Amino acid sequence: MAGSRNDWFPSSIWRFKLDNSQQINQQLLTFISEDKTQDSTNIQSANLLLWDNIDNLQRQLSFSKFSIIVQKNVIEVASFLNWDLNKFKIEITHCWANIHQKHAYTSVQSYYNSLLSGIYFLKAPVNSGGIYFNDPRPALNAIAPPLNDLNMWTLPKITYKPYEGVMLLFPSWLSHGMERNLSDEDRTYISFELGLFPIIE
Repeated sequence: MAGSRNDWFPSSIWRFKLDNSQQINQQLLTFISEDKTQDSTNIQSANLLLWDNIDNLQRQLSFSKFSIIVQKNVIEVASFLNWDLNKFKIEITHCWANIHQKHAYTSVQSYYNSLLSGIYFLKAPVNSGGIYFNDPRPALNAIAPPLNDLNMWTLPKITYKPYEGVMLLFPSWLSHGMERNLSDEDRTYISFELGLFPIIE
């Protein structure tokens, strides 16, 4: 007699491809380039390979269209998860740009003061490295048997290759990092966090 199986506690990652993203990408890249020129001191790495700016880009007029796109995608996520948006709203709380030169990367991180996190790729040359996510169940590998092959239940890490015009949304508690940029060109992307705000009637 064959047994049955139930799969619980999934960790979902949503992928969105923006239609006709070239125009908005160019607009955002121009703003980021000008911002970097004005503030070239905001370096987060001792080897000077990466740059990010202040985390309030959602307040900039140039990012208004981008914020609308984020909200539209968030509604799709909320609908799938059956969130009651009559009782709370979801808004961007932090939004910042990242420019990674060759060999730049980010270590594993997660955010416990946000509901959702997101990334949007503006410039993703070949071999510029992707974003990876670690299995959020650390005890899973405490005793790990040999495997014939990896699948979605046994993968310790999954990597998404970057593509320009692609946005990912994921739970903020899901640990993630950026692979090393092995391209001779910069990798540019936008990171953002989304918070939960009750609706007071």
